[in-house]
Amino acid sequence: MKIKGWRLWGWLSLIFTSTLLLTVLTVYGLTMLENRQQFERREGQLLISIGRQLAKDPRVTAALEANKADSATRTYAGTVEKNFDLDFVVIMNMQGIRLTHPDPKQINRHFQGGDEVTALRGHEHVSVRRGTLGRSLQTLIKTSQDGFRLALFAGTIMGLLTAFLVAYYIKHQLHDLEPKEIARLLEERNAMLEETKDPVIVIDLHQVIMLINKAAAKLQNHLITESAFIGQPLTTLIANPERVNLNVKTEQFYQQDGQDYLFSAAPIMVKKQKIGYVIFLRNATEAIFVADQLANTTAYANALQSQSHEFMNKLHVIYGLVAIKQYDELAIYLQDLLKPEQEFANRLALLVKNPLVAGFMIGEREKFAERKTTLDFEISPELPPNPNTQETKTLLTLSRYLHFGLLQHDLPDTILIQLEYAQNRLTIVYHLDEPAKRTDFISLIHQDYFQQLLTELNGSVTVSSTDPLTLTLTVDYHEEAQNDEHSNR
Repeated sequence: MKIKGWRLWGWLSLIFTSTLLLTVLTVYGLTMLENRQQFERREGQLLISIGRQLAKDPRVTAALEANKADSATRTYAGTVEKNFDLDFVVIMNMQGIRLTHPDPKQINRHFQGGDEVTALRGHEHVSVRRGTLGRSLQTLIKTSQDGFRLALFAGTIMGLLTAFLVAYYIKHQLHDLEPKEIARLLEERNAMLEETKDPVIVIDLHQVIMLINKAAAKLQNHLITESAFIGQPLTTLIANPERVNLNVKTEQFYQQDGQDYLFSAAPIMVKKQKIGYVIFLRNATEAIFVADQLANTTAYANALQSQSHEFMNKLHVIYGLVAIKQYDELAIYLQDLLKPEQEFANRLALLVKNPLVAGFMIGEREKFAERKTTLDFEISPELPPNPNTQETKTLLTLSRYLHFGLLQHDLPDTILIQLEYAQNRLTIVYHLDEPAKRTDFISLIHQDYFQQLLTELNGSVTVSSTDPLTLTLTVDYHEEAQNDEHSNR
């Protein structure tokens, strides 16, 4: 079930807005603190400079000595107030009695605030106190910070809007998927890649490897993990990429290290733009062998069906010839019944209890007959059934690969194949009546694919060093079911 789409968008919006608010408020607080300190320092220096100027002015000095400010002194105080854009200027004597004040009623009254004592003792001092006209410096600080508050409000609104838009954009880029869905898709993709037996390679437009599965990592037959190939050029796995066309959708034949593959590639599209390719390599030999197995099984089934249906007919013919005493005709008829091909199928049904192996023998005999070569089989003793189907399939694939290689060379008129079963081991010996190129067969059995199949069957192979040429295979063939570990080997 799909998770509701708003959840990721909501979480992203919450994270972005929370981060934004925390950052903005922190910056705003630090800015206000710094602004206040700079303002107090700047205004304090200005006020001290004004105070020094007033203290040195002769009119102020005369007023203090007379303990009374005349109109000229009050006018001068008003002029300073106006020139420096001050709210008010108050001149007091050493006892803290006001000599000037914007409010005439406050003249000759004691200064309020309590912070004048330090100055009356001869020290320069700036402080914030509430007097008859309110808090002096504090009002200026608040006024100077109004612009910052407006900037804070406007920035917060713009930041929130941007946070929502960014959250929506990220959600859209993730194809409206939730984190759990993305994780699940990733795990499913990895599972499909790893369980696929055929090599799969993902590359970008520059043919740089972005992703591979285990089967692809084995192309070079080195014990290297998939991650070691990431970021490497395609040529580290595909030796001759120029032999195939990535833009062709149909399967192409490709050969590497003596192994045949069916090569296919599909473009990777993101928002209608090509960003790379996914490459599939299918074992062409194995595909051919599977088709052969189907054909052989069909041939074996037909042989059994023919044997079943014709048995009674043959008995009736024999009975009729005996009844009319046509013994010469009976001899001819029996001779026809015992022709090699017919006799082969009849004996095979008795000696080979594994239908897959029997069908394979019939099909291979017909295939070699097309090349004017007769396959003779000697089976001793009878070959029992094998409940391990995978082991049988691997055995047949191994034999098909060997026969496929034999058919690529000149063959003698007859090849004798001996099968000997004993103690869950099957020995297969190929006898070639005429000399052949021994190096061709040695090269064949040393192919990586052949060796891989041989290893799966815990087998071994030898080629005679003298003529006539013989090739001996010894592999596992279990008459009884094995444990799971061995069956899955």
